[in-house]
Amino acid sequence: MTILRVAAKTHVGRVRTENQDCLLLDAWISARDGAYARNHTLRAGEAPYVAAVCDGMGGHAGGSVASRLAAASLGSRPWPGIDSEVVIEQVGAAARAIRTVSDDVHGLRGLGSTVAGVAVTATRFSVFSVGDSAVFRIAEGSVGELTVPDRRPDPHRAGAMVLTQSLSMFTSCPDPAVETYPIVRPVRLLICSDGLTDVVAPDVLRSLLSGPVGRAGEAERAVTDLIAAALGNNAPDNVSVIVVDLVPSEPAGPVR
Repeated sequence: MTILRVAAKTHVGRVRTENQDCLLLDAWISARDGAYARNHTLRAGEAPYVAAVCDGMGGHAGGSVASRLAAASLGSRPWPGIDSEVVIEQVGAAARAIRTVSDDVHGLRGLGSTVAGVAVTATRFSVFSVGDSAVFRIAEGSVGELTVPDRRPDPHRAGAMVLTQSLSMFTSCPDPAVETYPIVRPVRLLICSDGLTDVVAPDVLRSLLSGPVGRAGEAERAVTDLIAAALGNNAPDNVSVIVVDLVPSEPAGPVR
């Protein structure tokens, strides 16, 4: 089995007046500024635990609606596994839900969202993303990004970036990046919106995430410190952070 220690927080940031990010943690969905912390035990044969950050597309109508639609779709549909074809179908269903509202609801045409997340079983975890939200793995003192941002420089605005795909009417069929990894040793995962990675340097991320994996309170501390680091750099965008500690264990050896 695998023990999960999960902590999360979303914050509107220093500049925006609305939080268009949305957190998904199993069946729990929130876009309110506030903290979440839970422990879970995953046993063989149980349904996957799914955690994701959905970031409503800034500057588009209904960004907050889109991120909630994506999180609700991913959190409400049964997950028959975590293989790539399952993950791709789940992300595709979220995209379809957004496009349906974009097509049918007056004033919401053009809404969209990014997504980055993990689906975890007792022995493996799959990482998925569309857009520029990200997933990182922290192990043995190093931080490695497990996702590749779907964005490129904007040719019309110096220093700006544009998304190359998203969950929206602008991407007819999203092609999520999906990778699956075995759980063979304790590992910490960071899932976040670009509101964190755009303002907090990689070496700071590494320092703030370097605490003991699986120790009680460490995931919560990391989340608090990461949000504080973003706010300390003026956080011009919404900031969302999920830290997931995965600790494989025999039934007789639970994490203490």
